Amino acid sequence: MKTEKIDKKKLIESSIKIEECKGSQILILKSQYNNLLTTSICNGALNELIVLGINQGMIRVKTIPGGAFELPLATKRFITQIKPEIVIVIGCIIKGETKHYEFLAATVMNALRNISFETDTPIINGVLTTETIEQAVARAGKELNKGKDFARTANDLQDYYLEV
Repeated sequence: MKTEKIDKKKLIESSIKIEECKGSQILILKSQYNNLLTTSICNGALNELIVLGINQGMIRVKTIPGGAFELPLATKRFITQIKPEIVIVIGCIIKGETKHYEFLAATVMNALRNISFETDTPIINGVLTTETIEQAVARAGKELNKGKDFARTANDLQDYYLEV
């Protein structure tokens, strides 16, 4: 099942336009690859942040060309440039027929962790790794949207670090 065959009715929309999010406190970076899925996850995160009382003006969303592999460098550059309080990184790696999936997932996860340590910036790892497109759709869809979880974690961590 290719992403072109995804039932868009299962995905989340947002009244917030991604391109209008130009704040600097909460940064959401999403990969362009598997765009229907990463956009739905991002919309889930945006909607949840608003429900949690976060002002839209505090949020910045950027779509990064390429896939998950391009996310770590973009993350580090944006952290260096705008110095957000917290970052949510969204991507989607779906297993194929080769071991590329395993190497890619491990590389991205380790790089994001290292960037978090190097920059002293909390990074919420929102890069899905799934065995099938159906699993990815379930985690990006309306019922189990992981973006909501990523937003709650970001909000909780932001509150926690304000207390420290």
